[in-house]
Formats: sequence, structure tokens, C-alpha cells
Amino acid sequence: MYNEKAIRDGKVRSAGISCYYIRETDSFLPKVSVKPALIQNEIHPYYQDSPVVEHIQDKGIAVQGWYPLGGRGYTGPMFHNPVLQKIAAAHGKSVAQVILRWNLQKGVCVIPGSSNPDHIRENISIFDFELSKEEMEQIAALEKHEKHDWY
Repeated sequence: MYNEKAIRDGKVRSAGISCYYIRETDSFLPKVSVKPALIQNEIHPYYQDSPVVEHIQDKGIAVQGWYPLGGRGYTGPMFHNPVLQKIAAAHGKSVAQVILRWNLQKGVCVIPGSSNPDHIRENISIFDFELSKEEMEQIAALEKHEKHDWY
């Protein structure tokens, strides 16, 4: 629950909400005096939700991508996508790194989960390359409006 009083009283510095889209965001914001710091939504190459991301960002709210690598049961197929593999090979990076970098360049915060130290190191190693405009467009073309979780 969004506790605006706790934020105003200094008990909480900021708050975030999840699963808010254009209609939910536009309905919610006029009802509060303290804007949420972020909105977390499912975002990955097969479910980009770009109009929603842009709408939220235009409100000055950070967007956090949930399931940035596709989510359980979907990561493998996404990692085998030929477009993503080709882009990864061109940069000497993994598909996971390309997806995380794509999010970063779109201004989307991501926190990929892993308990594997090698994957954790790999996930953080996305600041030494940049995707070209053409590569960003190739990934944008992967949009399938395919949600991998329903909430």
C-alpha cells in the first residue's frame, strides 16, 4: 500500500509501485502529493511496452524493468534469438548483457536476479559498450506484446 503520510513524515524516503500503466498512473498521480520514485513493470525485448515506459518517464518517474531477461521459462528462448545473438557477437558480449544494455539505453533500471557469481559479474559488465541506433531498432522490432507473467 502506498503510504503517503509515512513519506511526508520522513519515515520513508521514497516509494515505488508496480504494474501501473498509463490509465493507472494518470488516475493515481492526482490523488497523491508525493510522487512515487519508480514504477516497476514487466519489460523485456518481447514485451517492451514503449508507450507506457515513455509516459511514465515523461512524468519524471523512473521505470524499473521486471523480468528484464524474459523471466523463468523464457530466458532460454530469448537467449537463442538470432537478432540478439548477432548483436551480442558483434560486441563480444552475451545476450544477457545486450538486453541489460538495451534497457539502460532506454532509461529503464534493471535488477537482474542471480545467485551465480559469474552471472552477477556478467550482468554488471554492461558499461563498456554501447548499442548503435540500428541495433536499438533491431531490438525494438522484436516486440511481440508477449507478457511472461500475469498479475
